[in-house]
Amino acid sequence: MPELPEVLTISRDLKKEALGKKISKVATFANYKLDPSNEYFNNYVVGSTVKDVSNVAKLITIKLSSEKYIATHLNMTGRLLYNTEDPYIKIRLDFDSGDYLNYSSVRMFGYFEVWDKEKLEKYKGGYAKTAIDKDLTLEDFIQGLKKRNSLIKQNLLDQKLVSGIGNIYANDALYMSKINPKRKTHTISNSEYKSLFENVQKIINEGIEHRGSTIDRYADLYGKPGSHQNYFRIYGKKNHKCKDCGTQITFEKVQGRGTFYCPTCQKENITPSLF
Repeated sequence: MPELPEVLTISRDLKKEALGKKISKVATFANYKLDPSNEYFNNYVVGSTVKDVSNVAKLITIKLSSEKYIATHLNMTGRLLYNTEDPYIKIRLDFDSGDYLNYSSVRMFGYFEVWDKEKLEKYKGGYAKTAIDKDLTLEDFIQGLKKRNSLIKQNLLDQKLVSGIGNIYANDALYMSKINPKRKTHTISNSEYKSLFENVQKIINEGIEHRGSTIDRYADLYGKPGSHQNYFRIYGKKNHKCKDCGTQITFEKVQGRGTFYCPTCQKENITPSLF
């Protein structure tokens, strides 16, 4: 699933390409039905100009001059492709410039819909700030994760506590911070939280710099893979040796998510500390 670095890579490129362009046509393929109807899309999308492209956590939003928004979530297998094709195109937007945007998905777990401002604002209300929001403070980060005394990895992935962190980046940030993913949030010291905060921001910004991680179907707006998979610290390294201590990396399912950690560097039983 695309995580925050992948979503930001796509949305920032789309903003550069589509801003100010008018949508002249909407086409659907493979019996895909627009929500709530093709007529609704034609009324609010065709003839509208792109005013902005942004995101709410992992949701990409295209603001239109009609005061509506195209809201798209790529979920497991979705792609947005600019002037690029693949075999799984479901929707195509044609611009008056001659350019086009395709929404592609192998399995329809994601969506490509028209929303009004009220629906978008309601959606925003279900998400916390992202880990790289400029106004997210260390105190906000700590208090958010400590709202529930649950496993730290579980809370990192909870979009209501801090948004945009997915499984790949959570694994690596915890490893970089020497925090076992199964530790309860109330056993983690403030100094450990500070390290985690800094490493979450570092790993997400690295992911953006590398234009995302391609381990399955992710591609950027132009159909090209990212390269951050070449820089994983611990994710995907089952049975490899820890680069810091040489211990074999452990893999197990934690709350149903694939989890990698070093049992030596990331000890599970730590005496709680306030400092």
